[in-house]
Amino acid sequence: MTGNDTQPLGSDDFARAASDTDVADDEDDVAFASDVGGWLRRRGARLPGAPTRRSRALPILVALALVLGVAAGVVARGFISPAQVAANANAPKASLITARVRFGVLAVPVNIRANVSNGNPTQVAAPSDLNGSLPVVTSVNVAAGQRVGQGHLLLTVAERPVFLFGGKIPVFRQMSPGIRGADVAELQAGLVAAGYGTGSDASGSYGPGTAAAVAALYRANGVKPSIAGSPGTLARMSRQVSAAGRALSAAQAKLAADEAAHAGKAKLAADRAAVTQAERHLSAAERELARARKTKGAQIPMGEAIFVPRLPARILSVAKLGATVGSGSDSGSSRSRGGSSSAAVQLGSGKVSLSAFAPISQARLLRPGMKGTARSDVSGSRFTVRIVSVRGPRLVLVPAGRVPGGAVGQNVQVTITASKVRSFIVPVAAVSTGQSNETFVTLSVGDGRTKAVPVRLGVSSGGLQAVTPVKSGALRQGDLVVLGIGSAKHG
Repeated sequence: MTGNDTQPLGSDDFARAASDTDVADDEDDVAFASDVGGWLRRRGARLPGAPTRRSRALPILVALALVLGVAAGVVARGFISPAQVAANANAPKASLITARVRFGVLAVPVNIRANVSNGNPTQVAAPSDLNGSLPVVTSVNVAAGQRVGQGHLLLTVAERPVFLFGGKIPVFRQMSPGIRGADVAELQAGLVAAGYGTGSDASGSYGPGTAAAVAALYRANGVKPSIAGSPGTLARMSRQVSAAGRALSAAQAKLAADEAAHAGKAKLAADRAAVTQAERHLSAAERELARARKTKGAQIPMGEAIFVPRLPARILSVAKLGATVGSGSDSGSSRSRGGSSSAAVQLGSGKVSLSAFAPISQARLLRPGMKGTARSDVSGSRFTVRIVSVRGPRLVLVPAGRVPGGAVGQNVQVTITASKVRSFIVPVAAVSTGQSNETFVTLSVGDGRTKAVPVRLGVSSGGLQAVTPVKSGALRQGDLVVLGIGSAKHG
């Protein structure tokens, strides 16, 4: 405390200090009071009653009292009565751990992983005849995962197209007006399905109607068709026909003039032979012209159309714009046994399948015909699948509907509901086995009493067990089955 600080004392405190002193008479009281007052003045404190100090003394005393009270409570809590110690030493009261019996449907799901594949995909190459141009992709008209059908333009390579058609016979030659065959019949069917009629052409005969349909297909896709029979050739043949006609007319005129002049037999015979020869030349020229006209029209060079056995097909992959791709040597497509990075387009065969392996314990629950749901981890998309074969742990499944784009090539999760039963359902932990291998559940019947109920076991799934009471009516929905014995908590 500094010299300027003063410590106020309340009147009650001063009186209590005076009463605690054992004095005999008033003189001692006066002397004591004098001594106290002098001591206070020497310390710089004010006498009781000073208004400026009384207001500060009271809060300090109250705070001191609170601190002492809290300390006393803490110390008191550290002591536990002997009765409480004895109560804590006693064993806790036992209690039953129970669960309700439920009646309903218990499904048994089987979760497996499966690889989605497209067996024997078709590799589409560039057209064979590019007239010396590099096989560079100049347009891409499809995308991976897309489904394509009759007459669909897949892409162009060096500005030449590759069209898709359905057919079991691959393209093996250039198709042009005038030819006949099964490949022409496939082409005509594809053109008609794509909306391009072939006129009056007979099936398998590439005539003017088919040529017109091919030309319309090319132009609709912005591609210039390839035309068989050059205009120069037709003009040349037309001139040949005209010349043969004039030669015949001249031979006929000479014969007529000689006959009118009564020429000799030999001369007339020569004239008649010249007419016959001119007639033959004219007939041959006319046939060539007719043949040329018949074979003139839009044609499909090798590799500008491909045939696949099943449509619609799915695009598995397609080359990027500007990429250099491989060129075909026969039909513009080939069957892949492992894929080719140089393929212009890779087509799915349409036979998507899923192969999986399951533990024997789960595989035994599965049968052909069962359906499930496949889920892609990449996109989250789902599609329905169906089991077609179960051979030991190996399963083969097929899609039961549309397969989402991009699912081919993925490893997906498949969930199949192996069975569903309607029964009483209890936790697996509620089932016990007796000495004679009978199974039972234990019911809690109140007041800590229990009763064993024999049951027959059904399927189990997810920690739940389907049970049927051996005695009808011995088990009801809502009964409490005992799972174990626990201990009650202290109060």
